[in-house]
Amino acid sequence: MEPGTGTYAARARALTSAAEARDLYDAWAETYDADLAGPGGDDYPLPGIVADVVARLDGRAADVLDAACGTGLVGDALARHGFTSVDGLDLSPRMLARARARQVYHDLGPADLTQRLPGAGDKFGVVTCVNAFGTGHLPRSALAEFARVVHRGGHIVVTVGPDRRREIESHLDQLAGRRVARVVETSEVAVHPSSGEEHLVAVLEVVAASATGPAW
Repeated sequence: MEPGTGTYAARARALTSAAEARDLYDAWAETYDADLAGPGGDDYPLPGIVADVVARLDGRAADVLDAACGTGLVGDALARHGFTSVDGLDLSPRMLARARARQVYHDLGPADLTQRLPGAGDKFGVVTCVNAFGTGHLPRSALAEFARVVHRGGHIVVTVGPDRRREIESHLDQLAGRRVARVVETSEVAVHPSSGEEHLVAVLEVVAASATGPAW
């Protein structure tokens, strides 16, 4: 997940490599949740908002991949909705350790999400990716990889901040044009209500099977 405010956040926006990202998020893991939630503990509603979207669109039996899962905030929110088959991938071992401690994931593993995702295509019904498309984080090409691992008719739910919104929206249009995935709904939500900064929540429906789709 991309940062909110503070020293770690400033460093995160200047990341230039996967190795830098792993080191930074390993160092940040212990205080990450508290830093994003703020003094009142309620200044980061985005994981819950995304889980609400998934629960509205998909049955609780859906296999979910939480990409860039961080400390497991999205997985925790999905578990509260009754989802029991949630896997998580993240670059940072220490973030993964904190996610594992929540005991809400079926499987967790390390992965560089700037590269091809591990595992077979068409595996999941849903991929979530919250705040991992900010400056210094995932390339837009990760969206095609998310589509590859989701079966036809499944969903991808991603959030994007204002710094890369135009770029990502343009790429989503390209994916639709290539009949890989199409945007079925969007909304604007406050990533940190205290700051008023709004992020785009985009829901994509996968329309190509990985074995035959034009992206692969």
